[in-house]
Amino acid sequence: MESFLDASKVALSQLSSYRTVRVVLGNQTCDLDSTVCTLVQGFLEYAIAKRNGRTNIAVIPVMNIPEKEFHVKTEVIYTLRSHGIPLNLLTFRDQINLHDLQDDKSLQLILVDHHTLLDEDVALKPFVLKIIDHRPLDPAWSWHHVLLLVDTVGSCATLVARNVLESNPNMLDARLASLLRVPILIDTYNMSGEAGQATTTDVDVLNTIEQLGELAADRTEVFNKIMYVKTDISELTNKELMIKDLKVTNGIPLAGFSLLVENFLKRDDAKETIEQFANDRNCTAVVLIGQDLSSKHVSRDIAVFSKQSNQLGGDIIEALTSSTEPNLNLELITELQEEKYSLHLYRQRNVKITRKRILPIVQKASLLRSEINKEEL
Repeated sequence: MESFLDASKVALSQLSSYRTVRVVLGNQTCDLDSTVCTLVQGFLEYAIAKRNGRTNIAVIPVMNIPEKEFHVKTEVIYTLRSHGIPLNLLTFRDQINLHDLQDDKSLQLILVDHHTLLDEDVALKPFVLKIIDHRPLDPAWSWHHVLLLVDTVGSCATLVARNVLESNPNMLDARLASLLRVPILIDTYNMSGEAGQATTTDVDVLNTIEQLGELAADRTEVFNKIMYVKTDISELTNKELMIKDLKVTNGIPLAGFSLLVENFLKRDDAKETIEQFANDRNCTAVVLIGQDLSSKHVSRDIAVFSKQSNQLGGDIIEALTSSTEPNLNLELITELQEEKYSLHLYRQRNVKITRKRILPIVQKASLLRSEINKEEL
């Protein structure tokens, strides 16, 4: 892995000397699953190119956030360090200009752990070569002449591990197997039946990489170590918590927390932080998604912050509370009505529904509101 990452940094400094620059791009959250998938799929692409004598291809894994935000990804940093991966060899989105590469036609993109592009990246769509994702495809996005490795499994790392097993199993040593195992365990909550995230594919792939990698540490030990780091927010400010696990769809932020939103709101100046966050991003609604994994039973809640002058928040609330596929089984905990904003907090009784299934509900509500606003003009 180090030799690959070192080669990617060298290539980054002399991109014009390569005929093709193949960028493996993670999602905009840069969470543990996305990071591991980006690095391992990049390593696989590099190994295959090297095996085939393709010296004119630069392979660069890119963390899809600015470098300055990486410090809040505590479980990612811990996992990489504990697997001996030098953080100074990572490449971040603000260290490479993909649009410049688009202009000289040398760019090839592989999207991992996502399959939609932000508005500012839509121009990159023709350069997407391959997509690896564990979410259902968004019907608003059509992908032609693109290799789609999409399967609704618990973790995208399961799909990347499967790619390694099928394309180059000899590269799967103990360290790489261990690295892939971590996000699979985290995303499936240690293969918990109550959480309901693990599929037979996750089970089969995890068993295979553990066997081939001859992994010694048991799953529960690995899971507990990472969850401790992930849920330790003692050194993070409210502002940092808002971006620690953030996704955006149609301009609507969905902030994920490793604590319940109900408890986040009890922190000093939490509501002011959310309001300022919305103002800074020029958005009228923010969805907050909380979870508590500290006990044997998973707990979840969800809140919708909405500026009073806009109807989007109400549309999102209606969509979430009335959804049947999936049914979140929401129960109103509290409703705040302030001069400039409202905030509705719900307990999510169906704990098997994670953010990846909540996001399409929010997205659809946003699109419907946009259409209504256009008709009213």
